[in-house]
Amino acid sequence: MTTQGIRRLAWSIAWILVAVFSLVALAAWGAVDLVGGFAVDRADTAARDPEQVAWIAWLFDTLRDLGLAAIVAIWLVASAITLGAAAVIGKATRDRERFSDGRR
Repeated sequence: MTTQGIRRLAWSIAWILVAVFSLVALAAWGAVDLVGGFAVDRADTAARDPEQVAWIAWLFDTLRDLGLAAIVAIWLVASAITLGAAAVIGKATRDRERFSDGRR
């Protein structure tokens, strides 16, 4: 396989992995939002006092927001690592191609 083929393969695999991970992150986002919204809406079943209900709803809402932020952060870091690895592979094969041309 040529070095250009290796670069194309690395970038293709990287983008496919990012797409698959994006779908997983989207599903996780939906699940956290659904469960978190359900917990916020049902906060009145955990307590009778309106002040406690408001506090519990705020707590569940904050936890949901933190979960959603964590999903975005993990997706961003994982995508950056995946695409960065493809860039390193592309750079390494480009350098290999450049040095091997001089030896011929």
